Parts: sequence; C-alpha cells; structure tokens
Amino acid sequence: MDNLKKITTVLKALSDENRLRITMMLMERPMCVCEIKEILHIAISTISAHLKTLKYAGIITDVKDKRWVEYRLKDDKEIQELLTLIKNKLINCEIIKNDVEKLSKIDRYSCSNS
Repeated sequence: MDNLKKITTVLKALSDENRLRITMMLMERPMCVCEIKEILHIAISTISAHLKTLKYAGIITDVKDKRWVEYRLKDDKEIQELLTLIKNKLINCEIIKNDVEKLSKIDRYSCSNS
C-alpha cells in the first residue's frame, strides 16, 4: 500500500470519535473489549465493529491471551508517528484525559464480570 493510501485509510478509521478514543487508550497500554466497554459505555457489538475498522486500517492488532483477546497498536513506525502527532494535539482534551485516568483504575480481571 502506498503512503497516501495508507495515511488516508488511517485517517478515515480515526474519523469516528469512539475509534479515536480507543486508539488513544491503546497508546497507553493493550486492552481487551471488556476494558474498552467499561470506559466508553457502548455495546460490545459496537466496540467489535470499531476494532474491526481499526484493524483493517492497520492501526491495531490482536493477540489471544488465555480467555481474552488483547488489542494493541500495530508496530508500524509511520502510523505511530501520526498517532503521536494526534495525541499531542489532544493533550488538553478532557475526554481523552478522563479515558486515560479511568484506564489506570481498571483491568480485565475487575471488569470481565460486569
């Protein structure tokens, strides 16, 4: 995929607020669906659709970890540079700050029974 197509695909995937929020959280640490649900308070089916879009765009990848599927940023230097630029522009965004704060207080063990 050429750079223009790659960047366009990534930006389209990030054009949704919830997908952008998920991506910003994944910049902090890998997460499973139950953790994302705990923070965003949206349906698991919606989260799955968002994750599928992010994965198709090459932003994230998933790894099976026992009974969970863990989502993390893909190891792609160009995409990570772009995400860092976006994160720096959102540094004072209250929604992103709150998401990161909540993220530090939950884990898959505490939320998987919710």
